[in-house]
Amino acid sequence: MAYDDLLLRRLNQIEVEHALSGISRKEPGWTHDAKNSDLTRLFYPVNGKGWLRIEQKKFVMEPGYLYLLPGAVDLAYGTEDEELVFYWTHFKMNIGGYQLLTELDIPFVVAAPDTNEAPDYYEKLIELQLADTLLQSWRTKAVLLELMACFLEGAGLEQAFMDKRDKLDPFRESLAYIEEHLSESISIEQLASIECMHPNYFTTIFKSVVGSSPVNYMNERRLELARTMLSETTLNVADIASRVGMQNHYLSRMFKQQYGITPRRYRELSQSIDGTMHPNPQQQARVELAAEAEVEAGQGVDKNEQH
Repeated sequence: MAYDDLLLRRLNQIEVEHALSGISRKEPGWTHDAKNSDLTRLFYPVNGKGWLRIEQKKFVMEPGYLYLLPGAVDLAYGTEDEELVFYWTHFKMNIGGYQLLTELDIPFVVAAPDTNEAPDYYEKLIELQLADTLLQSWRTKAVLLELMACFLEGAGLEQAFMDKRDKLDPFRESLAYIEEHLSESISIEQLASIECMHPNYFTTIFKSVVGSSPVNYMNERRLELARTMLSETTLNVADIASRVGMQNHYLSRMFKQQYGITPRRYRELSQSIDGTMHPNPQQQARVELAAEAEVEAGQGVDKNEQH
């Protein structure tokens, strides 16, 4: 698997949970220290000027820029001679997400790609946190992810991927081995020997780079391959299990745990959606009868209309 795919995989593993959003006006001389917080912050000034310190780095806060303040680090912010009006949102981000942004050298300060877009997201977050609906948390997370996507676009995420792909690709050979031997039993010792590492060290570094342990990653790839074969072949589930290196009952259990439905049900749904597979003869007969009935019903309507 190409490392671009692995980076995308890790990007999709980033989890965010909204805490609070708002807009604030701070007078000159205001300061705030935020040490060892588990909340990440994203600021967007709309008027005035302020300052921001993240560990030993200091930045000017001004309109037109988005500022990411990671949790669990020493940071402070405030104003000097001017007042500052800024939107803010506080949220939790999982450790894996922060690690990926750190590895890619994503800057803390980026120019907003669209200066009209960011305020709309903040206003929507403020509006949603006042709502009391069943889907409030879903809608809030969706808007927060849009805001983070806006920040990452400004940070040049795609170029960061390209700049880091060679530096962050120490497992090219072991990943290729996994792809070629998914139908077989693969041990951690085998993979570690390919990269000339101790098994324990290999497992630790692999997880930090790929985002999953070697065992979990291999199971995920097997399930993804099984899903493809369910959609694109007529192989039965037992044959597919054999080809992805799993026992039939284990594949069924893991597949349902991962995707929420059984392999057979997934095949039925995928066939009904994309039409890649023909239904069995009984199903085909029912489809044809239903089609004939629709045609006859349509013809009846046409005759009535003609009269």
